Amino acid sequence: MSDWLQAYRIAKLELQKSVLGFLQGLFLTTFVTIFLITSLSSYLDNGYVGFDFFFLLLFSVGLIWAKPKEFQLQKVNGDLLASPILMMQLALPIKRSILIKSRFIIQFVYSFPFQLLFLIAFYIFSPINDTFSIPGYLAFMVFWLLIGMFLGCALPSADAGDSSKLTTTTIGSIFSSILLLIISIAVLIAVHASTGEGPVYWSIKTIERWPLLAIGIAFLLTLTTMAYWLSYMQKRLAKQDYL
Repeated sequence: MSDWLQAYRIAKLELQKSVLGFLQGLFLTTFVTIFLITSLSSYLDNGYVGFDFFFLLLFSVGLIWAKPKEFQLQKVNGDLLASPILMMQLALPIKRSILIKSRFIIQFVYSFPFQLLFLIAFYIFSPINDTFSIPGYLAFMVFWLLIGMFLGCALPSADAGDSSKLTTTTIGSIFSSILLLIISIAVLIAVHASTGEGPVYWSIKTIERWPLLAIGIAFLLTLTTMAYWLSYMQKRLAKQDYL
């Protein structure tokens, strides 16, 4: 716990300089929230990929794109793309495990509060309050907040650096982004085609029938995934050549 506290103190230095990024994140969250609220009835009646895509986008990448430019991934040495602030911190007498935890804290601060605000507004203003009682929706909220942590765990590892042409060149970055978008939409289309509905719809039905089981599975997945990515980033920092 003391390591996490120290990691929070380190992360706070960056977060205090990110007020504009949080305002941009709030603006985007508002836009996505309005879209999902106004289209929920149509989604529950007919189902369409766009709803699932934006819902999962909010609970995966979160608002990490809203980081100020100086804190985003940049070329720091030759073809190495990494977090410049992390590169500077590596030269300080701070345990790497603490620096790694600080990157995860920053990721969660850029995602968790906005996801929570969305879920609160979603219940108040959308027809989902006709589906869930307050205790049932609380279970739905906990489930998706855990899923948000589960899906977002991989993002901080990018701060450790990458020298792949798919990330360090403009063409490679554009290609990988388009490819990821196509794959994501293709997977969602496959889910809709094979089951008749999308992930958000099935999460609603699952929470209605087995709330404790769903939350328990999401918790275990999140815990296991976070442990994996913490270990992965530790190994990545040890192997990466920053000179």
